[in-house]
Amino acid sequence: MRITAWSVALLLAASPAFAGDAPMPADQAAMVAAERAFVQFAAEKGFRDSFYRYFAPDGIAFAPHPFRTRVALERQPSSPGPMGAIWAPVWGDISLAGDLGWNTGPLLFEARPAENRPERHGMFFSVWEKQADGSWLVVLDLGSDTPGPVVPLDTPYQTSWRAGDRKAAGGDPAAALLAAERALLADMGKGIGAAYLNYLADDARVHRPGVMPVVGRESLADWAAGETHSLTGEPLAARAARSGDLGYTYGSYTSGGDQPAAGYYSRVWKRDPAGAWRIVMDTVSPLPADVAPLPPALLAPEELFLAEDWAGAVALYGAYLKDHPDNAFAWHRLGASQVNLRQLPEAIASLQQAVAVGGGTAVDYYNLACAYALSGKADEALAHVEQAIAAGMRNRRQYEADEDLASLRELPRFKAMMQAL
Repeated sequence: MRITAWSVALLLAASPAFAGDAPMPADQAAMVAAERAFVQFAAEKGFRDSFYRYFAPDGIAFAPHPFRTRVALERQPSSPGPMGAIWAPVWGDISLAGDLGWNTGPLLFEARPAENRPERHGMFFSVWEKQADGSWLVVLDLGSDTPGPVVPLDTPYQTSWRAGDRKAAGGDPAAALLAAERALLADMGKGIGAAYLNYLADDARVHRPGVMPVVGRESLADWAAGETHSLTGEPLAARAARSGDLGYTYGSYTSGGDQPAAGYYSRVWKRDPAGAWRIVMDTVSPLPADVAPLPPALLAPEELFLAEDWAGAVALYGAYLKDHPDNAFAWHRLGASQVNLRQLPEAIASLQQAVAVGGGTAVDYYNLACAYALSGKADEALAHVEQAIAAGMRNRRQYEADEDLASLRELPRFKAMMQAL
């Protein structure tokens, strides 16, 4: 279907979801309504304005590393709708205090024939927090692709909330939640599947990219039986409801086995009637094969980089590298920021250092090509374009549209390289 504001409005208006939604607390109904309003606003105003409007000031998304969405979007121009995606909340839960909840459901990306992109399906996942003024805003967002539609977009909403299904707790619930998270990660060092079986609730959902969700006690047991490798992880945040019965965590992971992988995870935890923390929602955001999770000290400069605060990024990456001179990622981000500030000799030195300590990636060579081209050094720029292509960066449109490479476009050597892509 072609995604427009009209098609979203028609879907919501014609859908039996409102009338067919399961009974739920008033606060959860308000949270679900906010999610649906988010979908509508995205169709009308596009990505930038909708995500800025519906994310909390400290709301986190992943691209691929965690960042505060509002900070990254602050300087971005509006992107008139529709954004090309529809999602619908069809499962979720809320805390006893009515201040923290989560939604998940089907996600549809429209086909883009001009870009040779077929229609894609997935599952979105978002954690919402009630604000001081009573409104609901997203504090965490992480989705994953699925091989096909999981359920129709007009599926009525089902809630996990049941009277007496959990226990409130006093003290410091965030500290207790973090302790549970750390205990889980410690157990995962001995084997992922066995650890999960000790912590998953019977009605938990496990979402993984490229496969259908795993739901239900028997399916979860079968899935866990196949997760025999080990994992190490580092929690980056833990937040709990005031009532201490519901909370979420996110962090980084590195797994072993035949196919080592790394990325970020997020989980929703709920206390059971006995007061034990149980996982009710678990999903991950894998990183590309040549990318490692960021250490916590690099999350702040990365956020400034995504926000295009180049001077701020240069300052924080530079400070980090004084104590961590062997971090290739930080050298690369420093160099890329310096390119944008047109600090070209410094950028070249930083990017060369990224290659020296990290072995060199396609994006290292690409940004070196930009720095040399802007410096008027065509031969050096062309040599690094060749290296970027050889390392796997083969999007011809990227090279031909980037104004940093404009001085190369009419050169025969550059044209020959583009024709070969």
